[in-house]
Amino acid sequence: MKAVSVLLSLLLAWIAAALPPQRAALDKEQAAALYKAFPPFPALDPHFPPGGSTPALLSPILIPRTPGSENASLVRQHFVDHFAALGDSWTLLRDEFTAPVPEYGGLSGTLNFTNLIFRLNPPGYDADDISAKYLTLVAHYDSKIAPHGFIGATDSAVPCAILMYIAQALTAATRRRWADDPWAAQSDLALQIIFMDGEEALVEWSAKDSLYGARHLAERWEAETRAYPYGRLSEIQNIDLFVLLDLLGAEAPTVPCFFGMTAWACRQLSDTESMLRSAGIAASNKNTDANSKKQKNYINPTNLMTNAFVDDDHMPFLKRGTPVLHIIPVPFPLSWHTILDNGDNLSLDAIHDWSIFLATWVAGYLGLAEYIE
Repeated sequence: MKAVSVLLSLLLAWIAAALPPQRAALDKEQAAALYKAFPPFPALDPHFPPGGSTPALLSPILIPRTPGSENASLVRQHFVDHFAALGDSWTLLRDEFTAPVPEYGGLSGTLNFTNLIFRLNPPGYDADDISAKYLTLVAHYDSKIAPHGFIGATDSAVPCAILMYIAQALTAATRRRWADDPWAAQSDLALQIIFMDGEEALVEWSAKDSLYGARHLAERWEAETRAYPYGRLSEIQNIDLFVLLDLLGAEAPTVPCFFGMTAWACRQLSDTESMLRSAGIAASNKNTDANSKKQKNYINPTNLMTNAFVDDDHMPFLKRGTPVLHIIPVPFPLSWHTILDNGDNLSLDAIHDWSIFLATWVAGYLGLAEYIE
């Protein structure tokens, strides 16, 4: 009987772990308070200059930043400086590696890549605690080599800047939750933000010439295992949900749900968007011409594109069983992979709205509703 009881307890624990989190979403008042405390602009304005009292988040990324370049180093330092300013609750892991690459620009051989992983961990966090789970937000920071001078504003400077904004908006509330609830500080879900290198192909997209950073990190984390009372678990199994942002910042996007496994998260994000639009916080609602059609929601949770295939940084993780929420518009922006994908052709309304939609949803996912001030 005791053995049956133990097995039942393990089964219930496994079922609980497989279910989506039941934390309360932010209501309109809480969302408005978050928006008031951390407005996305001017920091996310593509033309807001760096160096002022309000740090620019997006404009320093709007430069060519091909893997291994000096500009890529500058952008990485921009990320490092930002998280350092948020305090020592954030820790940095560098995933540096060298990979063989095809010949491009007269060069061939190998190239250095660097993924940056920032983790917001509770006080007293034990790095060897395998039970830690991370809501993992991801975007790639590299840009294409061609066409010459390619910026990649939607692909993916804007997603990277949005991740920086989310970290800035939610760090203090997370600390207040931990201070108020010691149990949460010991066992709560943590936040992990990854800036991935080498997503773009250097010559032509293929299994070997693309997703350099994602392929390396997924393989590394699958191999990094630690003992657990009932076996061994890998680092990749610490990912509660892998949320990949890509091609954001263009006008009037339509984002479907790609995976039935995470349709619940897609619906949650869609509900958050609807709530913010009804609260009058979404800029694309305010700025819609009176004679034009009502702005449609960006997220379409009823469009479950289970047969669609978008090869992106999530794939090496998805193939290893990681639950994925892929936030990418279909169709792609008209400027995709052209020289027109720059700061001048971004939609300020879309940048604003994606920032508040995602920050508000993440706040609910992390259980911060009561700690927004």
